[in-house]
Amino acid sequence: MNRQQRRAMKKQVGAKAQEKMANQVAQFGKLPQACDACAKEFDKKDKKMVQSWSVVVKQEIVRLFCPECIEKTKEALDVSETNIDTSTE
Repeated sequence: MNRQQRRAMKKQVGAKAQEKMANQVAQFGKLPQACDACAKEFDKKDKKMVQSWSVVVKQEIVRLFCPECIEKTKEALDVSETNIDTSTE
């Protein structure tokens, strides 16, 4: 691979990364003000809250979940998985 090819490849990869980052920043503006499951208020300025809450993005739809709702969901999935394992035996 010669120098010209390396430069072209580096430029193309850099442009894709910048576009991806721009899309992610634009989606941050769509962030809800409350948990989508329990409607608990979300404060963007609270560092602890920002680090503990979960953001889920699917097909350009941004959803926000508090730690309690995430924990309840994990427990429900564990129970349903246990029930499936028990029924197959």
